[in-house]
Amino acid sequence: MDLNNLKSDPIVVVGGGFGGLATVQALLAKSERTPIILIDQANRFLFKPLLYELLSGELQLWEVAPQYSELASELGFIFLQECVVEIDAKERKLITSSETEITYSQLVISTGVTTDYASLANLKDYAFGFSNLNDCLRIKKLITTINNSSKFMNPIVIAGGGPTGVELACKISDLLEDRVEIYLVEKEDRILTNCKSFNREKGINAIGKRNIRVYLNSYIKSIDKTFLYLSSSDNQMKNSMKIDYSFLFWTAGLKPSKSKLLDHFSDENQKIQVNKYLQIHEFKNIFSVGDITFYDKDPFPSSAQVAMQQGLLAAHNIISLRKGNQLKTFTFEDLGEMLSLGIGNASITGYGITLAGPLAFEVRRIAYLMRMPGLFLFLKSSGSWLFSKKIINRLFSQDP
Repeated sequence: MDLNNLKSDPIVVVGGGFGGLATVQALLAKSERTPIILIDQANRFLFKPLLYELLSGELQLWEVAPQYSELASELGFIFLQECVVEIDAKERKLITSSETEITYSQLVISTGVTTDYASLANLKDYAFGFSNLNDCLRIKKLITTINNSSKFMNPIVIAGGGPTGVELACKISDLLEDRVEIYLVEKEDRILTNCKSFNREKGINAIGKRNIRVYLNSYIKSIDKTFLYLSSSDNQMKNSMKIDYSFLFWTAGLKPSKSKLLDHFSDENQKIQVNKYLQIHEFKNIFSVGDITFYDKDPFPSSAQVAMQQGLLAAHNIISLRKGNQLKTFTFEDLGEMLSLGIGNASITGYGITLAGPLAFEVRRIAYLMRMPGLFLFLKSSGSWLFSKKIINRLFSQDP
């Protein structure tokens, strides 16, 4: 599409994660033919909570990571697979890596986070993250390699006992069928510290049923190619413990995606501070949503549902700003929590409902299907779910 022939200055969204895409969808429903441009370096939107099912083969790539070009065609926005290298907030324009210059009316920044490898020297050389599609595909290849070889005897180490670490440990354990022991390392005195009590209990039970050894009050002090040292975070371990390992997966921290263009917007934590309307203080026509966003008077958790709710509000406030109406304050509504706990199992807490096991796994998938962008993708994925052999067998099984 020729950007020079647009009838009006577009609304531009930089970053196509949950927050950015939710903003785009809400704007398309309300913006009265204003061009909407989404810019992202990747070619696919990633539904991150379902990465575990992509890893295990329970879901397919198109279900977890649809192409932006297909979404753009169906929903009616303009997609540019580009990197934004400069933003001139005063002139209301940005420049991409291909030297495309775009003048915008409003701008939304939602560039997200990535794995933080900064806490240990050489960590990035030896560890695998689990925050994007490439990470998932790399780990999937590793699992295939381990299952097809007898030389991997040392344990797999997963750093971080939060939801990502626990979900990844359970899924990998099932995929390896206990061929290799998994060490889960957590610096606190329990795993799933910030999770709801029911989900924490089910997570602990799921870990206990698998070939997973948990090291609490522990952290990785140093690392080499084939071994690492564990130390105690509560000073109970007098000496560091040496562990020879096969692979290390790092889920112990995320950081905002680094970009020079955001330096003049970011604080010392590399996050963008916004007001209660999600606007960047100095520039009322620039909004920020998602994990990169910070509001000092009422900090909110980093999660997909927070990002999506912020995207909806940012879209509402952009339309209100354009019409001269009053803006709304962001208030996070906790819709509950869902954990993937191995192949075909999950745990759910929300709206007073607690559920675990295979049924929770199916409910979790349905819940995420309902949040899929685009009607076509929703219907296609729903049909795949409804008519899969697995579901048909469950629906019509004669077993009690």
